[in-house]
Amino acid sequence: MPEPTVNQLVATTINNYHKEFADNVSNSNAVTAMLRQGDRIRVIDGGKAISTPLTYAEETFAWYVGTELLSRAVKETISEADYEPANAVASVTLSGPDLAKNRGRERILNLLEGKLDNAEATMKNNITKAVYGDGTVAKSFAGLKAFVTNDGTGTVGGIDSATWAFWRNQFQPIARNAGTLEFAAVKAGINALWMKLVRGTEHPDLVLADAEIYSTYESGLQDNQRYADARLGALGFETLKYKQAALTFDGAATGLVGGYMLNTKYLKFEVYSGRNFEPLDLPDQSPDMDAVTRHIAFMGGLTLSNRAMQGRILLTG
Repeated sequence: MPEPTVNQLVATTINNYHKEFADNVSNSNAVTAMLRQGDRIRVIDGGKAISTPLTYAEETFAWYVGTELLSRAVKETISEADYEPANAVASVTLSGPDLAKNRGRERILNLLEGKLDNAEATMKNNITKAVYGDGTVAKSFAGLKAFVTNDGTGTVGGIDSATWAFWRNQFQPIARNAGTLEFAAVKAGINALWMKLVRGTEHPDLVLADAEIYSTYESGLQDNQRYADARLGALGFETLKYKQAALTFDGAATGLVGGYMLNTKYLKFEVYSGRNFEPLDLPDQSPDMDAVTRHIAFMGGLTLSNRAMQGRILLTG
């Protein structure tokens, strides 16, 4: 059997690696890791926008007896939110001189492994920034900072909460005492926000806290109260158990002050088919460049179907 060419080796290796690449990227932050465990990472076939059906009680309801006429009036409601997908690539390039220095299958595979590790780390970092961001980074998708705002307002998925009150998130301030955050205040604050987000058996399952909240909460617990959450703890995240939720510190959430209390049932990470961290079908080489390149593509974004079940934790004082 003939020895595969460099281009064939690169193409085959990346094609075989893309599933692991996608899993590793999704496990790089607490939000998408939780969504992956809940089977809420969805591969979609296409569409100009990612359309997400909404979950809220706004339709006409009436009690009636006997043969009373029932209303057929159409009530003005919104049935879906539309999210603009974002496109990104991490490019893996092997230069001609590098290939000349690393002749042979094993040497090329070792060189490629390093390049893939770097591409994966780059993709993880930038996808995570978008998940925690507000969408103001050019061409990226909107994330938690846009979805769950400090005062519950804003336009998310094309829906303006100034017009549609059901599309406002909850929020709860926690005050520092003379500049110091105290355990009693943290506990009272997150308890209050939790109660705003409970609907029957529905409740948040993820509390994302900054270092100040997490360390204050942890330091106030007795030793026998410091239970770790197995779901995210197994992936290396700092976690504690809060009621039925994981209370997590994710160092990748750079710039986060305060935190979020999320019901991830209503969040999805949606990726377009053929762009799920898969190589693009483009030429490996350009006639005027001494290199072999493969582009690993992503297209998609974070979506939300029920904003009222999400909460923002604010720090004041």
